Amino acid sequence: MEAFVELNNSGAEPDTPKAVIRIKAYLRAVKKELARNLDDSVEFINLLYDAQSNRLAFDETRDQYLWFRFGWDDKKQIQYIIIYLCIKNGKVWVEEDATNLCIVDDLLSAGIPQADIVLGFHHPSKRGFTEFATA
Repeated sequence: MEAFVELNNSGAEPDTPKAVIRIKAYLRAVKKELARNLDDSVEFINLLYDAQSNRLAFDETRDQYLWFRFGWDDKKQIQYIIIYLCIKNGKVWVEEDATNLCIVDDLLSAGIPQADIVLGFHHPSKRGFTEFATA
């Protein structure tokens, strides 16, 4: 419901059941694809990063979704964002994708159109050169 409130307050989309259904579908797709990408990679990751753990964090109140690595590399603490997605103004923002798995392709396969995906890791002046939403 928070996504619904955010949309209403931003004025980006009218209060329609269709908009609410679309945002809820995006939320399900984002969570599913993050979990699937982590599950598909966990064996390989564990071989490389013995003393580190990979974690998912879902903040459904603020529509923020993270896959991050946390742990130790000898005496150095590791805190690293692997994938960071959020939903703002009815669009899925890909803020970080430090994988070769390409979460964007997974979001497209899940039915989220290019017009509703923002490549937030690109500078705003460069987003217009992509096939995706600019904001």
